[in-house]
Amino acid sequence: MKATTMSKTWKQLFLVFAFLFTESQGQGKSSCSSADFSFDQLHKQLQNTKDCLEATSEKWTTHQNADFFNQLLTLTEIIQKQQNTELLRLLPANCSVPVVPRDGGLLCVSAENNIYCKPMCNAGYDFNLIRRSRLYEKCGAASQHKWTTQYIGGNRLADCTKSHITVAGAPSAFFPEGKDCHKTKSNEQLIRNITNIFRSELIKVFRFKGLTSFNSTCLICGQNQK
Repeated sequence: MKATTMSKTWKQLFLVFAFLFTESQGQGKSSCSSADFSFDQLHKQLQNTKDCLEATSEKWTTHQNADFFNQLLTLTEIIQKQQNTELLRLLPANCSVPVVPRDGGLLCVSAENNIYCKPMCNAGYDFNLIRRSRLYEKCGAASQHKWTTQYIGGNRLADCTKSHITVAGAPSAFFPEGKDCHKTKSNEQLIRNITNIFRSELIKVFRFKGLTSFNSTCLICGQNQK
């Protein structure tokens, strides 16, 4: 498969993998130290690599592309596992792991043996069910350790579908224009902004019950389909 036919998300991940593969081949397993594989070092070298890698990969055979792509899947599984670990730390005992909506994400906050997750859609997408006044879903002692959901039972909280207009969700339930979940998560200021908004929304809901502070938070992103 040529790089020009890959989705934008896969192309970006492909560049990451190809760079890491080149580095590891050249340095060997002994280089897997925090100093040799620091984020700053990898990020800088990746920026210098991606400009010409796409054109180079177009010259690879179908087998070569498929081989790299399969190994890329292994790397994405590692990152996905780390992301799931973030969420598992917040989940109360006996609460199932929620399904993260594709083309969107879940912004989750824990407080007093409960977890509150706000489904969010990427720009250009909308919820397939009306939830303008339904900012979050929860699981914990308050819900008998079952997820509240518009669907019939289970841990599916929301779905995002492609749409030119956004009418089904509250304005704060969408990522900024031009910034999907993954881009938002990589920007400390953006994730701080949406987290502060969600916390203020929860405080307004629970202020009469004395809940004014929250514990850990995390943003979990679903797979982009475009």
